[in-house]
Amino acid sequence: MGKFKDKIEKNSDSVLNMLANENPFDVLYSARNSGKWKVCYDAQGNISKMSWSDSFKTMLGYADDAEFAEVMSHWTEYVLPEDRGRLLKHIGKVDKCQEHEAVFHVEFRMWRRDKVTRWFHIAVSKLKDRDGYPWQALGIITDVTEQKRLELQRQMYKVLAQEFLTTYIIDAVNHKLRVVRNEGKAENANAELAAFDGGSYEEFIEKLCDKHIVPEDRARIKRDVAIDSLMDKTQSGKLYQINFMLVDECGKRCYYQGTYSRILDENGNVAFFYGCRDVSEIVEKEKKKQEEIQERRRQLAEAYETQEAQLEEIRVLNDELEIAKDAANAANKAKTAFLFNMSHDIRTPMNAIIGFTNLIEKNIDDKEQVRDYLKKIQASNEFLLSLINNVLEMARIESGKATIDESYGNAREIYQAICAVFEAQMKEKKLTFNHTIDVEHEDLLVDFTKFREIMLNLISNAYKYTPEGGSVSMDIREIPSHEEGYALYQVTIADTGIGMPEDFLPHLYEAFSREKTTTQSGIMGTGLGMLIVKELVDLLGGTIKVTSKLGAGTTFVVTFPFRITEKIMIHTGKKENAVRDYTKFQGLRILLAEDNELNAEIAVAILTEKGFVVDYAEDGVEAVDKVEHSKPGDYDLILMDIQMPRMNGYEATRTIRKLKEPYKSGIPVIAMTANAFDEDKHRAVLAGMNDHVAKPFEVDKLYDTIEMVLLDPNRYVHNDALEAFREKYQKLGCLCGFFVYRAGFDEQIIYADSDTAAIFGCATTVEFMQFVGGSFKTMVHVEDVFAVQQAIEEQQSKSQDNMDYIDYDIVRKDGAIRHVADVGYKVFNGTEYVYYVYIADVTELDMD
Repeated sequence: MGKFKDKIEKNSDSVLNMLANENPFDVLYSARNSGKWKVCYDAQGNISKMSWSDSFKTMLGYADDAEFAEVMSHWTEYVLPEDRGRLLKHIGKVDKCQEHEAVFHVEFRMWRRDKVTRWFHIAVSKLKDRDGYPWQALGIITDVTEQKRLELQRQMYKVLAQEFLTTYIIDAVNHKLRVVRNEGKAENANAELAAFDGGSYEEFIEKLCDKHIVPEDRARIKRDVAIDSLMDKTQSGKLYQINFMLVDECGKRCYYQGTYSRILDENGNVAFFYGCRDVSEIVEKEKKKQEEIQERRRQLAEAYETQEAQLEEIRVLNDELEIAKDAANAANKAKTAFLFNMSHDIRTPMNAIIGFTNLIEKNIDDKEQVRDYLKKIQASNEFLLSLINNVLEMARIESGKATIDESYGNAREIYQAICAVFEAQMKEKKLTFNHTIDVEHEDLLVDFTKFREIMLNLISNAYKYTPEGGSVSMDIREIPSHEEGYALYQVTIADTGIGMPEDFLPHLYEAFSREKTTTQSGIMGTGLGMLIVKELVDLLGGTIKVTSKLGAGTTFVVTFPFRITEKIMIHTGKKENAVRDYTKFQGLRILLAEDNELNAEIAVAILTEKGFVVDYAEDGVEAVDKVEHSKPGDYDLILMDIQMPRMNGYEATRTIRKLKEPYKSGIPVIAMTANAFDEDKHRAVLAGMNDHVAKPFEVDKLYDTIEMVLLDPNRYVHNDALEAFREKYQKLGCLCGFFVYRAGFDEQIIYADSDTAAIFGCATTVEFMQFVGGSFKTMVHVEDVFAVQQAIEEQQSKSQDNMDYIDYDIVRKDGAIRHVADVGYKVFNGTEYVYYVYIADVTELDMD
């Protein structure tokens, strides 16, 4: 220890010297807070007796020897364990010491009887007799607890004071403040605060808060550093630290930490040692550290979330793979079932065709019999074609390629057309055919092809499965619609036929499903008709319900939401069973491009019979060569197969359209292909073809198509440059449409696709034609009409091959103004000039 320890040891040495020559008890009584400890040795140097003075026992709270036995082991039990070893070590040194009156010092802690810990200092000296033998050891034990506390307090004060610029001593009794300027640091002390030396502690805190502590910390500081609060917070020698923010003389905010420690002043009164220091750098480092920790936590959280997301993606992927696996297995089973059913259903009509063909060969001279066989062969052909068409239709629906193509239709005319198809058949089978219609809105926008297919399927089934003498009915009525602008039609088809059991009805719309009574009846059916009906009804937004009873008949109730429109005049082609005049075709020259010799032979025979002059090319290359070397009038029409070797029909047509001579490039082309979907027809038109006929073709439909193409001067073709324009703007995300208009004063629009209608805010091409009044000029915003008209006049003065680009504003049906760009191509179609135009809505590009 410091000076205090030196003083204790010096005093102890003096006392021990006196003990060796004077009455020990007199000396002991003269020492305050001290006691005596004595050990006597026998002739062999072993401890024979040990004793403690009453004053030492009293210091420990014991009164007599019974309570405090005078043995070494009992005494050391009261020494704290952490000090016991050190004490015994020093006592061992005394036993081994050979020097006379050598003194040993040691400090240790003991428990008093009341379990209070006290600090003690012991000085021990070993004494020898005249012959040099040790006869006793004497020790002075002094209670140095208070001195120890004061020394530790001074040491703490010294250490803490070194950390602060200016420190203070606060008198807890008189509430006075004393400034302690640390050596070497006084020049850094705040002079204003130092002026409070000897002043009121409360005034010091008040001024400190009002002038230097930030407002948000003031109330807390005043509360927590009040004298009463400090007395509570510094109990048991604890340090109390408080953090606050201080504004320095430059107005900068700094973080400070104040430290309070309870001490006793020189008079033994409670006081507080206080010092403060700038911890801004520490706080900033801690903030940075916390920010780094937060950032690491955030990164870990993000990594965890990413990992969780990846695990979720893996789980979803596994689920999707499992679903895909199940779907693949189901598809394989469906494929097997499909091939099995198709094999069976194809073999049935094929057997009939082969069998009756053999019978015709054997009965070639019996004309009546041959006619009967041919009639049955034709029925088998029609069934086989129906099966193929149904399979293709299902493939188209399942691939998502089926779309709604609305056009104008009159409900009564559609109703009458459907009835006309079946009236003769019903009469021939002696079936009563009842049909009624009761609707308010007759003029509709309808996908007539799909609606007709649904009706024909349902009525055909009623006709097939109703025995002779039964009845079939069709009732069309309009029921209340909750959607404005739509008429809700309810169609009921009922029959008194063979019916179906209730347990079969849930399977009615499954592929190749036929109830056993229908298969046993001998009536041919594909098993796909009802599935197609259900898919088409769903596509049109309708519903279908069925009730049936075995042996009592079946009733279908179908609802359709049709858009209401105004009545317009529109040419819909020839009516069913119309008389066709083929004399107009006499001498017209057709180039037939067909790689299959059998198909070519049939087509040549049919066309020649009607008066056409037919030239034949085996593939696309030969067809192009024949056109290139043709003279004006050599060909009036080209019938072009699609899938041919060396050059397909699309490529051949595009090559012909690029020929310089108008009489060559303008020859009408009709595609003849087994590809019968609407998208295949559209592809043919984009390649430059005028129309499309599906193979195997029906003769009357082929003639009707030829008549439309040859006698309608307004059929159009496409151009590769137009396609390049479309592809460019579609890649930019623009909606692109195509339309055709006549060159001339009225500039009449003769064709527009659905995308053009959409650009103008119209749902269908019919609605678009009604909106613009059929004229190109009415499409243009009034402010751009003059400029567009000038551009058109310039186009009309240019050659056929010239491409012109213009841009202008339009007004949509909803009143919105849009900016469009178009490119036009002038073509002579054999009768007049027309313009083929691609239009793109570029409004968003302008905004960008």
